[in-house]
Amino acid sequence: MRRIVACITCMMAVAVSLLPVACEDNDEALTSQHQRIVSYLTSSHVPQLVSEEDAETSLEPNPAFYELIDQQVYRYISTYYDAGRDSRPLVESGDEVQITYTAYIFTGSVPRTSSVYMTNDATVLAALVEEGLNAEYWSTDPLTVKLGETDIIKGMEMSLLGCREGDSVEAYMTFEAAYGSGEVGIVPVESSVVWIYTIDKVVKN
Repeated sequence: MRRIVACITCMMAVAVSLLPVACEDNDEALTSQHQRIVSYLTSSHVPQLVSEEDAETSLEPNPAFYELIDQQVYRYISTYYDAGRDSRPLVESGDEVQITYTAYIFTGSVPRTSSVYMTNDATVLAALVEEGLNAEYWSTDPLTVKLGETDIIKGMEMSLLGCREGDSVEAYMTFEAAYGSGEVGIVPVESSVVWIYTIDKVVKN
């Protein structure tokens, strides 16, 4: 939403020459983030992933793949081929979902504890505490999200739709799908982020 407003301002304020440049800079940042995410997923990520389109024509059985959602979120569901997955509750708009997650600032390489900015995963939190984190205000309670109602970053809501209870998911987001052009906490301006989470429970609407 912030980027839409920014670009509208660029078009309206023609006399202000710096604003169109800002829009162009945003486009360059997005292009760079797309390239870095794809490069990581298809080379350094374990397992190496192919695009959803390439998976459809692959000769390999059950190829590991990522999906691109609305040109903003790259989603990998590691449990996609699990036996019985299709019988588990599907996440749809209006459903209440409980998740255990860790959110990282995406650096272009394997996510590390030094890049964590939020988590409710007890194992990750214990590692952070060992590294010196004051965890007084951190919680290990499941994050409960009601799709369409809970105030959560756009990329997370987009990545949840179409998943199933019990899924393990990685969602890599451009800054547009995360926090826009603003600085939020320790997340720098125009940062791409990755949320790695499991869907503990789905309560159908």
